[in-house]
Amino acid sequence: MAQDLQDLHQKASEAMAEGEREKAIELYNKILEEAPGDEIAHGQLMDLYFDTDKFKYYLMRANYNIVNQKLEHAINDTKKALNLEPDSIDARVKLARLYRISNKNLKAIDEFNKIIELEPKYREGYLELIALYIAEDAKESAVGIARKAAEEFQGDEELKNTLAKLYFDTGAYDLALEVVTDSFLKAKILLSAGKNDEAKTVIDSISPKDKDQKAACNLLLAEYFYNKNEYDNALNVIDDYIRTMGPDAVSFQMKALCFEEKGDEFNAAVHFGYMKKAQGKNDEAIVEFNHAHSLNKKDKNVLIELANLYMGLGEKYTAMDFWSTIYELDNDIHAKEVLGEFYFAEGDYKMAEKYGKIRESREGKLAADIKDKAYSEATEEDEGLIEKIIGFFTRK
Repeated sequence: MAQDLQDLHQKASEAMAEGEREKAIELYNKILEEAPGDEIAHGQLMDLYFDTDKFKYYLMRANYNIVNQKLEHAINDTKKALNLEPDSIDARVKLARLYRISNKNLKAIDEFNKIIELEPKYREGYLELIALYIAEDAKESAVGIARKAAEEFQGDEELKNTLAKLYFDTGAYDLALEVVTDSFLKAKILLSAGKNDEAKTVIDSISPKDKDQKAACNLLLAEYFYNKNEYDNALNVIDDYIRTMGPDAVSFQMKALCFEEKGDEFNAAVHFGYMKKAQGKNDEAIVEFNHAHSLNKKDKNVLIELANLYMGLGEKYTAMDFWSTIYELDNDIHAKEVLGEFYFAEGDYKMAEKYGKIRESREGKLAADIKDKAYSEATEEDEGLIEKIIGFFTRK
């Protein structure tokens, strides 16, 4: 415990011992500002309120149970507090959040709805309620709450863009365009609505402030070129995105779609494979790379991807078939080493030797060691000792 907190605990304990209840409460609350998970402070506050304020006592006991990860007890304590003060926003927010972290989303939704009815200006309640509706795949309900929030907090750009995003997600592009203020989101909506030239005007007006914004502009521009059937331009812009952010599932997917539209089935399959791999869907990646392999049997990169993917899935014999094909293409050194190690580990020394992994004879090694040691030491051997040994074996 930091010295400052120790000092506060000492002062709070002294205040309690001297009967200075309000001072002790103030000090323990100060401790919790510095260390919200301080179990002792929560416990002492709970005791301080026990005889004087049952409402605060139950809330403090709920906090104590939260710190000790007893969420059901915390829920029950908060309900007891609400029985005493049903209109308490703090208690209802605590209960709603306890329901949420306990994966009781429907109960959390009920509580947040009560909260914004009791306190229409509680902005955070709208945002948390929207998030819960989205988690429950109830986007129309989320739209209703977002609309209500935007009306309650007119001029709040975050809430307007939250509503615009929900309209966009539900396909209501015209309604989204009426409220959106964020340029990136506006361009995305316009592109999805087929208003490509308007979107291009918005994209061109954006001055990226960092690499994330630059990358976002590249994705929007790539989508614009894709919509305009200018697939080579789209691919060039995606390469710019990759230079900024590195390759990822989004860039692989966009490239795959461009190649698909160009009629390049092989490269489309390859990039769909990379996309699935980036998403951690290795089984699906294998399907895509196998499709690419069926279109071009000698593409080395595809063969390597398949070999590594099969190896990762534990299908080592299939993987070795691909490593063998790779080696046959151009005597790849890495493939040779992989094959040699594999067959050696399998005990197939003839195949291991084919790939340069030679089994060293134990007897040969011992003989070589003896030869090297014996002859080097024989020159220094005491001749009298040798005669004694010979005499030992020839004596009668």
